[in-house]
Amino acid sequence: MNIVCSWCRKEGKAGIVGEKAPLDDARETHGICVTHRHEVEVSWQASSGVIARSGAPHGPGLLSVLFCWIGLLKVIQKIHP
Repeated sequence: MNIVCSWCRKEGKAGIVGEKAPLDDARETHGICVTHRHEVEVSWQASSGVIARSGAPHGPGLLSVLFCWIGLLKVIQKIHP
């Protein structure tokens, strides 16, 4: 299966991220490319306001950041088992 970035597709780009099993299946599944993943992470950090000048999460928003990362890791594990 071909993995395509949904964000790239929205921008009119091909957005091919990679492949996953079964490799002989021509259908597409969706993921996120490195560039758009970084943009999403920056957006989360900016909107949550939990990143200190040192770059380390702090305060009550720490759990929110951790849950976001755990969710992102689960998506990555589905894309790259």
